[in-house]
Amino acid sequence: MPTNSNITELEKKTCDEDNRRVFMKKMAALFGATTAAAVLSGCSVPMAQQFAAQRPKPPQNGKLFSEHELTVLYSLCETILPKTDTPSGVEVGCHEFVPHQLQHCHTKQQQDDCIQIINTVDMQANNEFGKTFPLLQPQQQQQLLTKIEIDDKSSDIQKEQFSFLKALIVFGYFTSEVGATQALNYQAVPGSFIGSIPANSDTKSWGSLAYY
Repeated sequence: MPTNSNITELEKKTCDEDNRRVFMKKMAALFGATTAAAVLSGCSVPMAQQFAAQRPKPPQNGKLFSEHELTVLYSLCETILPKTDTPSGVEVGCHEFVPHQLQHCHTKQQQDDCIQIINTVDMQANNEFGKTFPLLQPQQQQQLLTKIEIDDKSSDIQKEQFSFLKALIVFGYFTSEVGATQALNYQAVPGSFIGSIPANSDTKSWGSLAYY
């Protein structure tokens, strides 16, 4: 079996490019090609790698999001990726990843879109349940987000904004060490080819910390 020491730079580069394409296809399957391209454009992948490696301190309140918007974002990450047999989105720092990624890799318009949809979610929570989004019961939070995502009463802009924010949260999760090694099957260095592997609906997709 090959080791890191005998993989040439060209082989590593080829492997990295293949892994990027696979990851892009998976994101496109989840959110559509347009949203996936927006999330994974520019410096997104290298900055995600840097965040996963260093887990920098979250930005100061008010630099991009207000304190309340950060609280809503925290609840959104917990609702979209709740704790199961693997850690939740909050536990791996998705609520810190989103502002970090937005500030380093995305346009002012994309930043504003995320701020707007966070406030839209909170406003609809107040209108429908009389409480701010973080104070809703988990079932109410899921119900509200599902409604925003698929309800005809939600505008196309709101759906696009929510899809982008959700994709950014998921991107942060699967570029974390936990996401790549626990939520996905992790193989650090490809081994021999196995042509037939039993799989069912519960079988995990393959992940690699080397896709970036």
